[in-house]
Amino acid sequence: MAAPLRLLLVEDDVVDCEAVRRLLGDTYATTDVGTGREALKSIEQSRPDAVLLDYHLPDGDGVDLVPYFVERLIPVILLTAEGSPELIVEAMQRGAQDYLIKAHLERLALARAIDNAIEKVALKRDLVEQQVKLAEQAAALDRSHRQVRALASALTLVEQRERRRIAQILHDHVQQMLYGIQMRTYLIGLDLPEEAKPKMQEHLAEMDDLLNEAIQSTRTLTVELSPPVLKSEGLAAAFAWLAAQMHKVHDLRVDLDLRCDPRMPSEDLRVLVFQLVRELLFNVVKHAQSDSARLGLFEQDGSYVLEVADTGIGFDAAELAKTEERQLGGFGLHSIRERLALFGGDLTVESSKGQGTRVRILLPNQVEPQVNGGYLVGE
Repeated sequence: MAAPLRLLLVEDDVVDCEAVRRLLGDTYATTDVGTGREALKSIEQSRPDAVLLDYHLPDGDGVDLVPYFVERLIPVILLTAEGSPELIVEAMQRGAQDYLIKAHLERLALARAIDNAIEKVALKRDLVEQQVKLAEQAAALDRSHRQVRALASALTLVEQRERRRIAQILHDHVQQMLYGIQMRTYLIGLDLPEEAKPKMQEHLAEMDDLLNEAIQSTRTLTVELSPPVLKSEGLAAAFAWLAAQMHKVHDLRVDLDLRCDPRMPSEDLRVLVFQLVRELLFNVVKHAQSDSARLGLFEQDGSYVLEVADTGIGFDAAELAKTEERQLGGFGLHSIRERLALFGGDLTVESSKGQGTRVRILLPNQVEPQVNGGYLVGE
């Protein structure tokens, strides 16, 4: 058998208190107090399932106690001697679930009011609990998201450092060994007996050509992995060097419009931004069918803005967005956008067929190092 509902009856009038008790009968376990202070003390000691609250109490108006019960998700029904519309509106606005006029109290109406009040608050309690759980889940998801972004940020920067390390190995070791082999080949040619030189000279010349080609390839790869200008100069100087390289290697003329020179907090981030812009220029070479592009750099609304634009064949930007969603690809723009997001940046694309393309990179002008080796966008 289920335990009876526990009610707190807050009523200072002995006659009214007895009348209510008789209507309740043995169906409820009722505790009665005569003042608001006693009511508050009682609910701290034992939480009732519902409160029947008289409007007039010796130490104040009962309606002033309603918020205390509402905060604790305890159903409260106001008992009044008269049906004043103003009183009823005030009680309901403060959170009372119902009101009953004492002169018209009936057993069935009182029981129905108690059940309805308990049901309303139970639904509200469930909603509050769900909201709390959702908030906790959202907080946990946000923490996980931050951890994933921090890890991805760290991995991206590790990639940049690895590129620099490989470039250093190519420059300090591989190229030096190639130079050594080339010198040895030259000395072998000098030391050959005169009668052997006609037979060996062609082979030595081919070896020298191959060595020159290998040395040139390592030089080019070293520069592509980690342009020397990035170590000593700002991005503006690096972009000027990049424009010259694109024209020299790919016959792409890059017009520069550099109105500022962003100071990144580390070489890692500077290299990353440089490589993103270089990828965009490679896209022009591979896809735009244009022999020129424009590279702009300026500040706007607290962000650095990098623009790469061309007057080539263009494409359907809306279709590209769908392709990225399906394939996580599309001219490398998805990859660039993902890497920018690690640092609070963004990328937008404007293009249409036959009208060229403009890609805009936004990067906050305050990016601060994190303890874990990643970066945190300044707020």
